Amino acid sequence: MDLDFKTVAAILFRRVFPAAAFFAIGTGILLAAGDPAQMLFGFACFLLAAILVAGPLARLLAEPTGSLFWPKRFYDKPQPMYGIPQSRRAKGQLEEALAEYEKIAAAHPDEVRPWLEMIDLAVHDLKDARRANAIFQTGIARLKKPADQDALAQVYAEVLTRLDVRPHRDAIAIPATPRSPDAPLR
Repeated sequence: MDLDFKTVAAILFRRVFPAAAFFAIGTGILLAAGDPAQMLFGFACFLLAAILVAGPLARLLAEPTGSLFWPKRFYDKPQPMYGIPQSRRAKGQLEEALAEYEKIAAAHPDEVRPWLEMIDLAVHDLKDARRANAIFQTGIARLKKPADQDALAQVYAEVLTRLDVRPHRDAIAIPATPRSPDAPLR
């Protein structure tokens, strides 16, 4: 029987008053007890009070704790295995890592993480802004949730700042004659 918090709290609230009455009766009997039979009856009242509140109180406290160990949510298919592409990336097998992330993205279209990892790999390891942009565009097109699309766009913009795009040394025009520091710029 699966009860929600409000129902269990209502049951506990209804049982607290009779339990308090039995507790008060048991206390009165124990304080006035002269023989062991009266003491036993007083303790029986305590036991009855505890039985009344124990069930709802245990359910109220144990349900949230128990769901940590035995969750009510189950997965209908295997979860993505990020260890394989991470291992390939660590070994320097970047194209293989990208291929593994693409497999994860294809198998789990609602996951945003493979797209984030592929963009990071393209920018950080491959230093290829065009490829990162292509991955970003594909990810935006395939992700269905606007929140995931926003997260991908935000991370893409942040990751691109790590890309150090400088012109190649041969592409820089070096004047044939050195210019003096006091000469005006043309």
